Amino acid sequence: MTRRFNQILKPEKKSDSLPCILNRKRVYILPTAHGYLFLIILFGMLLGSINYNNNLGFLLVFLLGSITLVSMIHTYRNILGAEILSVYAKPVFAGDIARFTFRVRPGNTQRKAVCMMIEKDHPAIENISAKTDQPVTVTAFTKGRGVFTINRVVLWSRYPLGLFRTWSVINARISCLVYPKPAAGPLRFDAGPGDDGSEERPVQQGVDDFSGLKQYQPGDPINRISWKSLSRGLGVFTKDFSGDGGASVMLSYDTISAADREYKLSRLCDMVLKAHNMNAEYGLSLPGRNIPPGKGERHKHLCLKSLALFYNAP
Repeated sequence: MTRRFNQILKPEKKSDSLPCILNRKRVYILPTAHGYLFLIILFGMLLGSINYNNNLGFLLVFLLGSITLVSMIHTYRNILGAEILSVYAKPVFAGDIARFTFRVRPGNTQRKAVCMMIEKDHPAIENISAKTDQPVTVTAFTKGRGVFTINRVVLWSRYPLGLFRTWSVINARISCLVYPKPAAGPLRFDAGPGDDGSEERPVQQGVDDFSGLKQYQPGDPINRISWKSLSRGLGVFTKDFSGDGGASVMLSYDTISAADREYKLSRLCDMVLKAHNMNAEYGLSLPGRNIPPGKGERHKHLCLKSLALFYNAP
């Protein structure tokens, strides 16, 4: 009996995979602090009614008792049968809030005041409509760069009266990529392919002369889209400019004169963001890995991911 009670309070940590259905073996329920107090008062009222043989007292006790029983059933069924389909988290920078978006399928039952919480962070409270898959976003604070992993997600509810708390624990390893926190500073680089060999000079973007329109490619800056062509129904085109900034550059780990590895990675993160915003063609040089020059969202993510997962000694 004691072993079973301990299993209810502290369920065994088994690795779960998504999608995950909250069946009867996964859902637990116990009275809340207010629920225990209410039951003690109700028991005291029952003893008083027995002692004084008060029929109205019996009627009130049984009425409140039946309401309590119905409340317990509704609380338990509020999360029973729900299904966690998937989870997605966008990369963030160190120190920012990671947002894990869970897609929940409620089934044919409306779920009211359902809470989801990562470890001991702030819970997200949602009302989930029946027969509709709904995203529920749960937040968690990040500290350092790398892969931020959570191992425990709790889904619980106290609806409708708050006398009982039903919950289910999902032990799934869910990860979010954390980039280094950008450290402000000048944009410096080494010569890349096609450059003249000069070092440590600011990147210049080729925006001198308008040379025409080109077909839009994923990753092209939004501010270069030709809205006139789009409004005329000609398709999505971007404005192409010619200038002196056409040569590619390399952002190098060794060009940053600092002893602290994390600061150097933060500086590189800031330079990658600046080069991306200037639409420059840039590469990244790290000890043990070189990323060739490129541009666009995918290239930016590749460079930032390399910085986030860089663990070699400086």
